[in-house]
Amino acid sequence: MRLLAVSALLFSIASGIAAQAPPAPQPGPNRPNSPQILPDNRVTFLLNAPKATSVSLRGDFPNSFDAKEVPMTRDKDGIWSATVGPLQSAMYNYSFIVDGVTVADPGNPHRNSFILPGIIGDLYAVQDVPHGTVSEVWYQAPLMKMAQRRVTVYTPPGYESSTVRYPVLYLLHGGTQDEEEWTINGRAPQILDNLIASGKAKPMIVVMPNGNTTQSAARTYVTAQEPTPPRGNIPFVDSLVSELIPFIDKTYRTLPDRYNRAISGLSMGGGQTTYAAFTHPELFGWVETFSGAHQGVPGTEIVIAPPPNAADLHEPGITQNVDVDKFFAALPKLTPEIASQFRLFELTIGNHDGLLTEHRTVVAAMKARGIKVTAVEVPGYIHDFAFWRFALADMLPRLFQPAR
Repeated sequence: MRLLAVSALLFSIASGIAAQAPPAPQPGPNRPNSPQILPDNRVTFLLNAPKATSVSLRGDFPNSFDAKEVPMTRDKDGIWSATVGPLQSAMYNYSFIVDGVTVADPGNPHRNSFILPGIIGDLYAVQDVPHGTVSEVWYQAPLMKMAQRRVTVYTPPGYESSTVRYPVLYLLHGGTQDEEEWTINGRAPQILDNLIASGKAKPMIVVMPNGNTTQSAARTYVTAQEPTPPRGNIPFVDSLVSELIPFIDKTYRTLPDRYNRAISGLSMGGGQTTYAAFTHPELFGWVETFSGAHQGVPGTEIVIAPPPNAADLHEPGITQNVDVDKFFAALPKLTPEIASQFRLFELTIGNHDGLLTEHRTVVAAMKARGIKVTAVEVPGYIHDFAFWRFALADMLPRLFQPAR
């Protein structure tokens, strides 16, 4: 079963990549080196706050689902500390709560994250391997009523010095996110570099667009006031198909056929992925959603009562579902014949994700109609990048492989 194979696959992927601890920040009189990874995989956090009366640590450990707030203790010099773990190898986010105010860690150059080396963490870290190039590129998008829009493009190691043509993955972000998300929080360039260097993934171009119909670029880059976007930003798919894909095929050395073109996305981007795949199936040969928000397909969202397992789920989406009749009416090409033409068609989700009810509804409806789809529920994950990084690393080695 795929579910049972995920951890073993990632262990296989990570083997042979040399472990490398994240660079330590330079300590100073008001900025102790934090966090400190101990030999037994426990992690100590330090904060210089002599005037504080209460400090605690909040992080997604031991994992996002079981995250707890940890009290910190103060020494005679006003340094607050807490030790957690031992933790599993992964990338973690955290913050300090100082007298009720959430603050970043001034002793960490990454402010609110760290990577614990090992089987998973090594995939997310910068390793001593050949690196690809990440570019911020502008393209014309009249369908979005914008002169230009920005897209992030990863080209694999050696692209600039070769004449090779490459397959392309279109990798979509989630709601409230943008074209920078997969490179910053998703660690996509590091995951790609490490998988390609180990021979586990095919060298590929990865296109990470801004899927928000009212944004020309990330809000950190363009500060213009934006109107409220439509639910699910589904109109972006028309621009993806008619404007972005032709631009990428013209600008980069791509292999411009469906079996050398994949599409995948998280949450909102998962809904956009499903919509794109089944309105233009001739363009894509590989399709996977991560925590897909399929109710973004126009006219399909319904509100439901919290399910019996609601206490085990994390927002968003606990009271959202899909009207399956309207879903299939909106996607008339979602048929057994068309779905069977994809070399990968998979819907993945963490088993504590609030969208789990919707995920199961969509999967059951597809299977009831004879549509062959692989559905994976990964234990211990919620609706966050801890899962999406994991899912990306799991998917990449399976893209662009020879037909069986």
